[in-house]
Amino acid sequence: MEEKFSNWLLDIAKYVVTVLILSTALRDTVEGWQFYAASCGLVVCIILVGIYLHRIAERKKKREENQQSNNN
Repeated sequence: MEEKFSNWLLDIAKYVVTVLILSTALRDTVEGWQFYAASCGLVVCIILVGIYLHRIAERKKKREENQQSNNN
């Protein structure tokens, strides 16, 4: 479940970055730096949460593999 959620968050981060690139290319705004700063912060937060959830899923898999190998 965590792995699917982390993949979903990574997709959202990619969409946000794509929107920022397209909006910059289509519109020349110099005073919109606050929007870009907030968006970059949001993207960083989403990526960090995705990485964290992915690492939790990896640890859980390793524990299950270790338990299965110890039982056999």
